[in-house]
Amino acid sequence: MKLVLKWIIGILLTLILIVVASLWYLGNHWRPLLNEKIHAIALSSSDSLYRVSYDDLDFNMVTGNAYLYNFKLIPDTNVYKELIMQKKAPDNVYEVSVARLAIRNFHPKRIYTERKLNIDEIIIENPDIKIVNQTHAYNDTIQSKDKRTLYQKISKILNELTVEHIAFENVNIAYTNRNEKKEKTTRLKNVNINIKDLRVDSTSREDSLRFYNARSVDFTMNDYRIATGDSLYYIDLKEIQFTSADRSMVLNGLQMMPRYNKVDFYKKTKIAQERFELAFDTIRIHHIDLFKLLKQQKLYAGEVVLGKSRVEIYQNTAYPKKKAEAKIGKYPHQEFRKLAFPIKVDTLTLNELMITYLEYNQKSNQIGKVSFNNTQGTFHNVTNDSSALVNNPYMTADIHSKFMNNGKLHINFGFNMLDKLGTFTYKGSLTAMNAKALNPLTKPLAMVEVSSGYFDRLHFNVKADEYKAVGRVDFFYRNLAVQIIVKESNGAKQKNGMVSILTNKFLINDSNPDANEKFHPGPIHYKRPLTASFFNFLWKSLFEGVKASVGIDKKRETKLTVAAEEADKAVGKVKKFFKGIFRKKEGKEQDSLRR
Repeated sequence: MKLVLKWIIGILLTLILIVVASLWYLGNHWRPLLNEKIHAIALSSSDSLYRVSYDDLDFNMVTGNAYLYNFKLIPDTNVYKELIMQKKAPDNVYEVSVARLAIRNFHPKRIYTERKLNIDEIIIENPDIKIVNQTHAYNDTIQSKDKRTLYQKISKILNELTVEHIAFENVNIAYTNRNEKKEKTTRLKNVNINIKDLRVDSTSREDSLRFYNARSVDFTMNDYRIATGDSLYYIDLKEIQFTSADRSMVLNGLQMMPRYNKVDFYKKTKIAQERFELAFDTIRIHHIDLFKLLKQQKLYAGEVVLGKSRVEIYQNTAYPKKKAEAKIGKYPHQEFRKLAFPIKVDTLTLNELMITYLEYNQKSNQIGKVSFNNTQGTFHNVTNDSSALVNNPYMTADIHSKFMNNGKLHINFGFNMLDKLGTFTYKGSLTAMNAKALNPLTKPLAMVEVSSGYFDRLHFNVKADEYKAVGRVDFFYRNLAVQIIVKESNGAKQKNGMVSILTNKFLINDSNPDANEKFHPGPIHYKRPLTASFFNFLWKSLFEGVKASVGIDKKRETKLTVAAEEADKAVGKVKKFFKGIFRKKEGKEQDSLRR
């Protein structure tokens, strides 16, 4: 029995030694054959455009592992020029270098017995990819000769190809666009891509849960920065994550910040243009339609959620204004409609958005402030895709905010995305606001201080287009009173009592309904200046209705302006008279003291 066992063990060991020796022989003698084959494939598949090089190829048939070191894919510029002359050159030229490529456990036995290549893991370390894009018109008319699927291309050699995990670690990508007069390069650094359960067989293409034959593709990138074309801002992105299995994308720490502080910014621009600061903690995109994204180059998503965000706009009016340009066709929804990249988002949600507008007024030497605190809202049917707009041409928005961190603002927008005049509607209300909360705005910019008042509710309903706004304001308020601030010749600012009295007595109604219980509506018939921006148009059209509600019309305003100027002159004469008397009195007292 022992002798038989020895024979069995001896035979088994002999067979193992023969297999190991054979695999060792193949592993060592296949290397030059593989080297030759790799170079031949690179040349034949690219019309001799590319050549490959690497320092070492470690191929072990026993362990089922393979390692490639310092691999390079190098384009031949002379061949590329010849291909251009022959109208055969591709639009993109690649240059690739990989520090190390590791293939772990590719199960050699299955290749021989079942014609299956099953790989546990592929790791590509520190790939550096350079892409140069130069579009050639002839490529638009050339159709691919080979329309076979990936499986059909490998089916003569393999019945199945699977990879459990593919990792691209620390990828650097440089994309150069040579289609413009000035060459532009975009760089992506610190990119990591993980592909799980890649499968190519007779059925994988029909699996709707797969993304390019993979069960999931995860993409992450950290610390991305790009400068804007005007060299005034940096756009920074702390992290981006994409997961094909969840069909979602998350952007963390996205912001656009000026490269200069407020003082240096205007020294650089030398004009009174707006300075922006934008910061978004998180932007989450859910339920992305991957088919439309990859096959039709359209971004369709079920929901986009903006986390805590901040928008600050600052303007220094001490600098000269840039030449005004007509803004016809430039409403935000019209500009969105013009984007070349089709987008459709079913629901866009705003959470905790802070909007602040700051403006420096040279006359008051102060900065006025308008704020919309804790803004929350929902946009529906956010799309510029014509095929989607045929079914529903309206984009809507429902927004809540605390105006000046005091009054409760609720506003609904409706945008007709197909209307050539950019028609839109807005209606809503402002309730429960202390009128003195307006002082950070009115004192620096209008030199008017609200001394008392309470806004019970302000309702508005307006329809507008590129040229006009028509609607109505119903403004219910009480005990409104203001103080007019004037600037003296020495630069000092003080309240003008006479003009304030005239304003409160004759210009504005202190309450609405007034003392006679008459309610004053605020009709809106406002013609848009062609250079006015969208938000300027909103504010000015609403303000026309508010002025009518508080009792100000153009005729009354003109009369009061004249009266105020005459009163101011009269006050000035009285002041001079009393000053003259006091000067004379002081002179007589000094003469008597000398005597």
